[in-house]
Amino acid sequence: MQMPNSLAILLCILGCACALNKIIDSPPNVIDVIARFNGSTEKYMNHEYIVSAVNSSHESDNVDVAMTPNEQQLFAYSLTKVQGRRCRQDLNSMLMAILSGQRWAIAMYDAMAKSATGIENGVLHQFGHFDECLDQQRFYANISDNNSTELLVHSKYCLVNIQMNGFTMQTIASRQKEALNRNGVGVVFARWGTCVPSTCNSTDIAVFLQNYIQRSVVNANESACQLSNFAIGRYELQVDRGTFIYAFVIFVFILLAILSTAYHGYLIYASNQADELSKRALRQEALTIALLSFSVIENTKKLFQASKDQMGLNSINGIKALAMLLILAGHALSFIYGSPTYNEAFVAEQTKTPTFAFLYNSLLFVDTFLLLSGFLFCRILLIELERRGGRINPLVLYVGRYIRLTPAYMAIIGFYMTWFPSIGSGPLWQERIVREQERCQASWWLNILYVNNYFNTDKFCMFQSWYLSVDTQLFFIAPIFIYFLYKVRKYGKPLLIVAVVCTISIPFVVTFVRNLDPTLLVYADELIDLPSNKYYIGYYIKTHMRASAYFIGLLTGFLAHLMQEKSTKLPKVLVRLTWLLSVVIGVASMFSIYLFYTSSFSTLDSVLYAGFHKIGWNLSVAWLVLAATTGHAGWLQKVLSSRIFVPISRLTYCAYLSNGLVELYHSSVVRYASYQSYVNLVNYMFSHIVDTFILAFVLCLLFESPIHALERILLRNAGRKENHTKSGENQSPSTSEEHVA
Repeated sequence: MQMPNSLAILLCILGCACALNKIIDSPPNVIDVIARFNGSTEKYMNHEYIVSAVNSSHESDNVDVAMTPNEQQLFAYSLTKVQGRRCRQDLNSMLMAILSGQRWAIAMYDAMAKSATGIENGVLHQFGHFDECLDQQRFYANISDNNSTELLVHSKYCLVNIQMNGFTMQTIASRQKEALNRNGVGVVFARWGTCVPSTCNSTDIAVFLQNYIQRSVVNANESACQLSNFAIGRYELQVDRGTFIYAFVIFVFILLAILSTAYHGYLIYASNQADELSKRALRQEALTIALLSFSVIENTKKLFQASKDQMGLNSINGIKALAMLLILAGHALSFIYGSPTYNEAFVAEQTKTPTFAFLYNSLLFVDTFLLLSGFLFCRILLIELERRGGRINPLVLYVGRYIRLTPAYMAIIGFYMTWFPSIGSGPLWQERIVREQERCQASWWLNILYVNNYFNTDKFCMFQSWYLSVDTQLFFIAPIFIYFLYKVRKYGKPLLIVAVVCTISIPFVVTFVRNLDPTLLVYADELIDLPSNKYYIGYYIKTHMRASAYFIGLLTGFLAHLMQEKSTKLPKVLVRLTWLLSVVIGVASMFSIYLFYTSSFSTLDSVLYAGFHKIGWNLSVAWLVLAATTGHAGWLQKVLSSRIFVPISRLTYCAYLSNGLVELYHSSVVRYASYQSYVNLVNYMFSHIVDTFILAFVLCLLFESPIHALERILLRNAGRKENHTKSGENQSPSTSEEHVA
């Protein structure tokens, strides 16, 4: 008897439905999931289904997947705790793609830091693999409809703060942590690199990671996260209006340099006498100076040519060059110290010996420049006042200085504000470089007004820019004292001495009242971001805390003026005794800082060192400058006057401006903790110094030297004599003598 067709069809449908229901209700096996995996299927974005699949995977053998069974379970369990729906779905897709052998998902998983190493030895940055996480373009390029699954999840790399319970750092470059460990309550925090879907917010990341690595997540901040280009829909560099304007300005200056150099080359070819061009410039032919002001040939020649020794000032070249080299070495050491280090104990121990005190106490070399600035300004302005019968317009001085300093300064600030974040990458790049960009965008105008060391310091742009503000502020008031020294010397001398005594007293008083450190102490966790260091931003960069060096420089310039005016020669016994005292006091001021790293210190210790080490160092440098410029330095004067120091001395201003870019770049592109040794430190410092002077050379040729030449034309037209020295042809192509960077 045949069954009706309709009944047969009905029974067939019921049978298939029962079988399908049985399949769905049973826990899926990972092998089955992998075999049928299709990331676009919503079923495999359901976390309950995925957890069930992972749990059942232990029943299957020989599953060739990147994750161990325990890791699979931890990952699956952790994603169930995530509240964000899109994040949870993408984590589901990522897990299933890992299980199915998809390369893009395995790369994300592989890029995550999974366990800590070296915590007790100070390796607190567990970066994982930054580039592997964000470099998804290689997978996109290999995707085809025939042999690969679509890239489902866009990646995001984040640094998360993790509490590492049970660990105690053996050697700590942090006084706060040392104090905590002494009290038995020290807590170690590590920075943990993780690679997650771009749809996960900071809360999702914290919840997922806390469950996955089974450690407390202190915080996860979006500012420490970076998206792949795919996640932000950007495959090429995006140029906003400000970036375009800056690029256009730089292009104009480069074009001017090319055209000026080409014109210079044509004149040389036409005349076959390059020296004739210099002679025409010396005759103050304004058009020739203007047309050649951007010439790379002319500016390079001026940069390297020797200058005649006027008023014994050639020895200043050596002092400036050596001081700048040591400042740059100190900056390099500070940034290396504040960067992830494999053997932090090595670097920390160096502060406890006097051997390298000249590097981590290189802050005193900046005072050397302030002293030189005051010395040169006083020395030259007194001569000009005598030559002009006391008739000098201070407004011309101020305008001239502003024109000389500001263009190159603005070029660097503009780079911070626009292109800087686009030239590199790294785990620390986003939070460090973008932070610098935001600060400069907020307070650039305070920088070019030279008051940024007092206003809006929470948005301090360029960590080294405080010097320019201090020097400029002191430059504005210095003519008052110098004019009194020229016009009414009877009142000018005591007025200057009172200013010296008052400025010397300020560090004593402020350190005592505020209970401050003796100086800016070098600790790794306090050097990560200098503008957030309370001592640095609240006291170190203030003009009233640094003014003593400048006023001692003014006094030294006045003494040199008197000695050269009267051709005074000091007795040999007095000279030798002064040299001995100067060396002893200077060495003690520089190297005694190590005592504050080896033991605890009282407020009285801080007060005494804060005041006396500045006095001792400044007096020692003052004697060096006075002796070298008045013929009391013997062989040392010849060494300091060596021609080898001339180009370095002339590049000091641009080097000081450029160094921040170099240090921030090198410290922000690191991918792993670096191993430090004496040889490595020397290599790092040397390479940073070379990079700095390469940038300084370019900055000088494009901005400082051309602008200085044009400024001479403008101020001459305003009534200023241009040939105020007999060696005008040998003047520095950088700033004029009254400014020292």
